[in-house]
Amino acid sequence: MKKIGVFFICLFVLGCNSNDEPTIENKCNVLSEIISSEDFSAVSTSNYVITKLEINEDCIEITFGSSGCGTELWKEHLFSVDDFYTIFPLQRDLKMELINEESCEAYFIKTVSFNLIPLQLEGQNLLPLNIYGWNEQVSYEY
Repeated sequence: MKKIGVFFICLFVLGCNSNDEPTIENKCNVLSEIISSEDFSAVSTSNYVITKLEINEDCIEITFGSSGCGTELWKEHLFSVDDFYTIFPLQRDLKMELINEESCEAYFIKTVSFNLIPLQLEGQNLLPLNIYGWNEQVSYEY
């Protein structure tokens, strides 16, 4: 009886999971989003510099630098639109938005991992990505 009580405490209080494999939500910090063309055009990419990009399974890890007082209050988003070029395979343009309202002169580097699953296209298993602020196209295979 004591084992059953411990199990329920673990399950309900601690949120234990018998499956130790992390889910995609845990692997990536932030979900990417598809927004309207008008909103996409309004996203500013001028307050940071991307220094590294890496695709890791269904996540894209973006390392970037920006000035501020620290990275704890920063908020990052990754956006795309459903407007495509007339080439195949279809490609996505991406913009990372950094919301940083700090006015300190220090410079910080941060890496954020965005979930790419919402950007997948039916009928394709390879998606070329054009990321504003990065000079090379990257390929996302799924």
